[in-house]
Formats: sequence, structure tokens, C-alpha cells
Amino acid sequence: MGRAHRRALLAALLLAVVALGGCGGRPQPDPNDPLTGTILASGSTALLPLVSVAAEVFEEQHPNVTVSVSGGGSYNGLTQVAAGAVDIGNSDVPATGELAEGLVEHKVAIAPFVIITHLENPVDGLTMDQLAGMLRGEISNWREVGGPDLEVMVVSRQQSSGSRATIVEKVLGGEGDITPQALVQDSNGKVVTTVQYTPGAIAYVDAAYFRPKKVKALALDGVAYSQEAVIAGEWPIYAYEYMYTKGEPTGLTRAFLDFVLSPAFQEEYVVEHGFVPIAADPQR
Repeated sequence: MGRAHRRALLAALLLAVVALGGCGGRPQPDPNDPLTGTILASGSTALLPLVSVAAEVFEEQHPNVTVSVSGGGSYNGLTQVAAGAVDIGNSDVPATGELAEGLVEHKVAIAPFVIITHLENPVDGLTMDQLAGMLRGEISNWREVGGPDLEVMVVSRQQSSGSRATIVEKVLGGEGDITPQALVQDSNGKVVTTVQYTPGAIAYVDAAYFRPKKVKALALDGVAYSQEAVIAGEWPIYAYEYMYTKGEPTGLTRAFLDFVLSPAFQEEYVVEHGFVPIAADPQR
């Protein structure tokens, strides 16, 4: 898919959002709806906002259904769905090895990552090599990248986080790890708050959690983050979002997954919450 085609696709998706918004509201629940029961989903905190809104809308359309969603990190979600403790395991990373045995993968969205720093930091962008050096702890002062004489404070996620695994792969190239001196937080929200109040901080955060009034986004290799840049293949830091089931889904779980993958949900809610629809995959 060429760059112009990708940009045209995003424009069409965004126009679809406007069109859907003017269609007179969401479908009304059917009093004779046969769907009933409870779905349990857990895992990725990056995917949590999207799955939560999917649960809310799905419950509105199906009054006899309850969708219970929790976080805990991608690896926790994969472990729980493999053990049969939940119906759906949400993950930023693909299941591999023994953990993948018996699991069925459902790719539902693309989650871009934004590199953030304090609002008053005068640095506007980094190269990928500079970012990798900071995250590994090799660059310890902002003056080394043209900024002020200020110590770098890396803010990261815990080892069980799929977001962390994505950054290690995409930014560090699998070479080394996040510096052990990093301040570790267990959620994207806490990462944003920490960076907001720490002048020397640098962190990665899922685009769904980026708050431009609280933190500043850094360009990478001269490219500013945008959904268009992801689709055009110009923004390299993103992950696929997965919803795993133990075996092929049936009944209520199948209906919920079909809803999440439906054009109506993808074109409206996926875009609105900072994700990129899976149909706009830049690798297609």
C-alpha cells in the first residue's frame, strides 16, 4: 500500500467517524435479544480503554450481557486466558512458546506509542539512537542531546508489560534493556503523571493515554507522532493489539469479538480512542 493510499484510507476512516456520529445514536437494544451471560477479559492496560468502551457499548446493545474488564498487563492476560480463568486475554505482544498452546489470536487494533517528556523541556525531538541511549542509561543528561543541564530520568513500565516489551523490540532492537535506574510504574496513567511533575523525565506511553496539556510529545528522526504517520509507515513505534481466546470462540465471546472487529466499532471508537483501525495496517 502506497503512502498516498494510506493517507486516503485514514481520511476515509475519519470521515466515517463523523458520518456515524450523525446517524441518530447507537442501535437500540432488542428486547428479544438471545445473548445473555458474562464475559471476563483481562490483560493489557494499553488496550484497556478500548476494551472498556467496547464492553460499555456492547452491554447497552445487549441488556442481558455483562462484560467485566480488568488490566494487570499483557502477560497476566495471556496467563489467565491460557489457564481458563478469563474468556479473553488482552495483549500488546503475541503469545509465544508454551503460553501460546491452545490459544487463538484475534488482532483487533494498532496501538502507537508516543515518547513523552516534561512540558517545559526545550528539546523537541530525538533520533532513535539518542532515544535508545537514554532508555539504556547511556545518555544521562539532556545536554548530551542539545537540551539543558538536567539529569535524565527514565520512566518505564514493569517487566510484565507488553508496552515495555514493544519498546525493547522497536527502540532497543532487542539489544540490552531499559536501565535498572528507571522509575517503574504499573500503568500508563501513572507514567503520564510522573513525567508531568518530573522536569528531566522521558517515557513511552500508549497514544490512547497521551495528554498534550500535561506532557510533551517528542518527534523521532524528524517525524512528529500522528495516526497518519503510523499508517504511512513513517512512525515506527507501534504494537498490534490482540485479544486471545482459549480455542476458537463461540457464543457470547464470539459475538463480542465480532462486535469489536465490526466496521462501525473500528471506524468510530478505535480512532476516537487513539488507536489505528486494524484495516489500516501499514504492513499490508
